[in-house]
Amino acid sequence: MSSRVGSFLQGLYRLEKGVAAACFGGLSLLVLADIILREGLHQSFPFGPKLAIDFMIWGGFIGASLTSARGTHLRAEAFEKIWPVSWRPAVETIGQWMTAVFCAALGYLAFSYVRETHQMGEVGVVTGIPVWISQAMIPYSFASLTLRHVAYALMPSLRPRPGLEDLA
Repeated sequence: MSSRVGSFLQGLYRLEKGVAAACFGGLSLLVLADIILREGLHQSFPFGPKLAIDFMIWGGFIGASLTSARGTHLRAEAFEKIWPVSWRPAVETIGQWMTAVFCAALGYLAFSYVRETHQMGEVGVVTGIPVWISQAMIPYSFASLTLRHVAYALMPSLRPRPGLEDLA
């Protein structure tokens, strides 16, 4: 069971890494195109900056999931270290559950907000794209984080241990 879940999480990591790279690549291309059009051709790229911001938001939220997958996300390590070493596995498991519950709660709130935006039919003033599409990455990211931390709580062998290159 643990190896299948580990394989799934690795596949999810690779997929999210590709999406994040595409987001930041798209962000870079849009900003570059906007600069070239403005400075070189004195033209405007009206929805370029807005789409670039959407790519940045998507890439940033995916980045949260990627850092969690590598074990380099922010966490209360000081809290873990105040307990006796013999308690550390249990304390780490409790921390994983607390993180999962926190992410699930935020994911629920984000999903509720995106659903409401979808039901209201809001569209971007500049792009004409439904706003919920831009917002969809937020509940996805929290769902991904919840899934990872539930897996880490149930299967401690799957917990990432950051290497020195991750901490630099």
